[in-house]
Amino acid sequence: MKVLHLGKLCPPKEGGIEIFSYDLLKYLNSQGIRADLLCFGEENREDEYQGFKYYECKEHIRISSAPLSYNFAKKFFEIYKNYDLIHVHSPNPLAEFVSLFVNKPLIIHWHSDIVKQKILYKFYRPIQVVVLKKAKKIVCTSPNYLESSAQLKGFKDRAVVVPSGVDTRKITLSEDQKLDSLRENFKGKKIVLSIGRLVEYKGFEYLILAGKYLRENVVIVIAGCGPLYSKLTELIESNGLSDRVFLIGRVENVYQWIKECDIFCLPSVSRNEAFGLVLVEALFFGKPLVTTAVEGSGMNFVNLNGKTGLVVAPKNPRALADAINEILSDNELYSRFSINAKERFKEFDIQNVGCKILNLYNEVLSIDKR
Repeated sequence: MKVLHLGKLCPPKEGGIEIFSYDLLKYLNSQGIRADLLCFGEENREDEYQGFKYYECKEHIRISSAPLSYNFAKKFFEIYKNYDLIHVHSPNPLAEFVSLFVNKPLIIHWHSDIVKQKILYKFYRPIQVVVLKKAKKIVCTSPNYLESSAQLKGFKDRAVVVPSGVDTRKITLSEDQKLDSLRENFKGKKIVLSIGRLVEYKGFEYLILAGKYLRENVVIVIAGCGPLYSKLTELIESNGLSDRVFLIGRVENVYQWIKECDIFCLPSVSRNEAFGLVLVEALFFGKPLVTTAVEGSGMNFVNLNGKTGLVVAPKNPRALADAINEILSDNELYSRFSINAKERFKEFDIQNVGCKILNLYNEVLSIDKR
């Protein structure tokens, strides 16, 4: 079996979708499936990464986060005949568009709706509908997102839920100098960690303000880069939280930080947070989770309220603080959440997720041969 994945970023660049798709490609190739990746990058070349082959195509222009490339389309039409099946990681308008012109079974991996680009989406919607009609199967990462997606309305009969997963074999732990330095300042305090790009939908400002209400032995650490860095820094300083909230930028080894924290919090405020793969990584380390009740988000498919952590109202600093204080003040509750987190992770292990995807491939190809 030969499968061509169409994605956005090329290795080693990593966002949540990329981390998962790279792990999936690696797993599929380990099972004797030739699974390659066609993606956008800075040049035109072919290379290998962690056990799979990828075709990097130079991006010419980006419109509202959607990469466009003549080379991507050209390479696709050169190589698609070598594959039995096309697997598109959406949203990715150009990848979806070119897939319409070939006679190959198509799987759409629906990582997220198109949320922010409302005006452009009106023009793209007719193409999206044709793509969804062509797809043999639509993979959605959580039942929450599937049920709440207006863009998938009318296509749920061909949708299946397969969560995103993580390959634990790649997780390595190595000391981070930044972590060592902050440890000295923390002096044994409990660490609430959050990781992500510093953008509006992540809701980091509400986690920062939650610092006002946390117990004295708790600090908040936010790791990540993004356009809101200066604004969030000013928010910390203006609220006198410089000794309680630490905005540390990009870190060398996120796994070391997750291992060292006491609670992992994702305070996102919109469905742009479609899944939250970093929550799965926190589950692996047995960390209790605090997330927000964003309608339709897969966050609260990963974090089961009252079992692996607590779910609170979005945009509510006091609610975030109360949840964090409750978990950290009750050793029995903390222990139960930690044990349940490790058990919950098993559903998201790439071995289980990849097996489901492989079964889906076999199902699609068997149907196509009839």
